[in-house]
Parts: sequence; C-alpha cells; structure tokens
Amino acid sequence: MNPGGRIIATERWFIHRGMPQAIVDYSATEDVFTRMAPFLSLVALAQVFLSFGDRFSGWAQAAAFGGAVAVLTTGVVLVNRLRGRRPFTLPDDVEVPELMLFVIGPAVVVAIFGSQGWIAGVVVGLANIAVLGFGYLVTRFGVLPMVWWGLMQLGRQLRHMVALSARGLPLLLLFSAFVFLNAEMWQVAHELTPAYFVVVVSLLFAVALAFLALRLPEERDQLAEFASWDEVCRVAEASDAPYGLDHHPGFEGRPRIAPLTKADRINVVLLLMAGQVVQLLVVATAIGIFYVIFGLFTVREETLLQWTTLEPATFDPLLSLRVLGADVVLTWELLAVAGVIAAFSGLQFAVSALTDEDQREQFFARVGDEIQQVLAVRALYRAEVEAVEGRSEGRPTTGPVGPAPGR
Repeated sequence: MNPGGRIIATERWFIHRGMPQAIVDYSATEDVFTRMAPFLSLVALAQVFLSFGDRFSGWAQAAAFGGAVAVLTTGVVLVNRLRGRRPFTLPDDVEVPELMLFVIGPAVVVAIFGSQGWIAGVVVGLANIAVLGFGYLVTRFGVLPMVWWGLMQLGRQLRHMVALSARGLPLLLLFSAFVFLNAEMWQVAHELTPAYFVVVVSLLFAVALAFLALRLPEERDQLAEFASWDEVCRVAEASDAPYGLDHHPGFEGRPRIAPLTKADRINVVLLLMAGQVVQLLVVATAIGIFYVIFGLFTVREETLLQWTTLEPATFDPLLSLRVLGADVVLTWELLAVAGVIAAFSGLQFAVSALTDEDQREQFFARVGDEIQQVLAVRALYRAEVEAVEGRSEGRPTTGPVGPAPGR
C-alpha cells in the first residue's frame, strides 16, 4: 500500500476505533459536519411533514405540503449553485451556508405552512441548533464507534467481568439486601414520581462518570509512554491498522507521542470510559433485574401495604400473577427500589474497579493494550504524514515526534 493510501486507511481506522481526534487537522467543516450531512438531510426532510396540521384540509393540505417541499428544495438548489455544485448534489464540504439552510429552511417552512405559525418555526429552528450541537459532539469524538468498541470489549472481557463482580458481590449483596428489605426505602420509593426517579438515578450515574473522568487521565498518561520506536512498531503490529514492524520512521532515541491536544486527551479518556461505562451498565442492569425477581417472591401484597401505608382500596399493581399457588404483584415501588439499588451498585462497581488494585489491573489489562495500540499507530501515522507532506526535511533523526501542522 502506498503512503497516501495508508494514511487514508488509517484515518478511517481511527474513526472506526472511536478516536477521530487522532486525525491530523480534524476539522468541523471537512470532517464532522460533512459526515453528518446524510443525517441532517433526513432530519430536514422529516420536518417538512410538520406542515401537516389542522390549518388546512383536503387539497389545500396537499398544496401546503407541496409548497413546503418546493420552498426547501429551492433553498437546497440555491445553496448548491452558490457553492458551485450541481443543484441536487449532496454536499461534500459542509460549511456555514449549508448549516444555515438546515437551521432556517425547515423553520421557514413550518412557520409558513404549519398550523402554529411563527412560534412553531422558532421552536424548529432552536431544535435544529440543538441537533447540530449534539450531533457535533457525537461525531467529533466518535461516540457511536466508541460505544460499539465498548460493547466488543464487554464480549471479550465477560469472564474477567464476572470475576470482578464476584469478588465484590458478597459485600455488595449484603448491603443492598439490607436496603431492599427496609420499610423506609419502600416508603421513599412510594413517594418517588417517575420524573424524580430519573433524576435520582441520573445523579448517581453522573457521580460515577465524574469519578471515572477524574481517575482515567492517570491511565491515559501511562499508556502514552514508549521506550523506543521499535516498541511503537511492535505495539502497532498487534493492531489491525495498516502500520507495523515494516513502517519504522527511521528516528532514533526514546519517542513520545505527538503532543496531545485538549480534544485528543478528551477523546482518549472517553475511549477508556466507554468500556467502563458499558460494564457499569451491564452490572447495574443485572442487579436491578435480580432484585425485581427477588422482590416478586419476597415482598407480598400484605407486606407492601404495611410498608407503604397504602389502603387496600387504593392498591393498584402494574401486574398481578398467580405463581406456584400464590399471588405475586409487580408494582411501581418494586421497580423504583430495584432501580435505585441497581444505580448504587453500578456506582460501587465503578469505584472498586479503579481503586482496588487487583480489579483495576484486570480491567485495564486488555483495554490498556488496545488504547496503547491506537496511540502507537497515531505516532507512526503522524510521522508518515510529516514525511509525505515534506515537513520532515532537516529534521534530526533523534527526538520526539512533533505536532503536524495543518494540511
């Protein structure tokens, strides 16, 4: 494979591995928003259907829909002609005109043809700005490939995860069983509305994420250390990237990874966090399901009425079944108690996985290797980009790989 083709293939590899920030000159217009173009087009097309409402009926409604399509299509054609493209070409470079069309075009259509007038148009415009912001973050840091990578890690590390969980499970079950069979906990759950339940669980999850965000940078910094360029090549060889032992850059001395920008550091931490978060969610879900099943057979209707001070006339379970000659009831209180305990258990798992030395070593054994492979490939990729673009002339054969200027 020639150097140019290898560079392009490696950049795609970075994206698929959830590390797009490793790409030299990774930009919003050329990389992020351009990759979002098909998704943004679908969102804009879907918003045309907001022209349906009670303002028109029959053929007038059909005419309104046709007018909405015509207005948005005219905007697309004008922007494409302004940018020197064919009228109906999907943009290969999304910049300000295309973004303005996405925000303003559907808003104008809804304001003219929708049943709520300009108010609905403003709402659609603000919603599209929010879509751009959320999509930018998801695409810029490769969140979807990152989550998929975390799921793959879960499959590879299932045996280790079971061992991690089993080690702390007795103490965790002792604590959680005491909480589960506590009348005050059920009274609190009875008072929790679904919205408040979401807030409580989200707070616990946010604490776990904050703890991971504070501790994982230490792991990132350790993974970026290499003793020699030979080690860089050996580590890269173990990956499925198009770099390996045959791509030594010819530099001598102890290398270091090209200085990580703030976005690079965030991307690496998020990649480390992805595997941990997926495991946290699996553990929490498993414990939540266990306590739902456990509660069906241990917390009977009479006990639940006593703990929550409900009157029998107002008792309304979500589901009532007769199992093994007795009635079991599924209630909101049971789901709420199991959910809160599951969230606490997930938080405890996240803390122990990073503070307990044995658990920490088992968790990072494979994850750390794969992150280090990404950083090794990044070092070789940066060195080749500099060589291909003629920026390595006059550069000493010893020393670190420096940051690549804009392409």
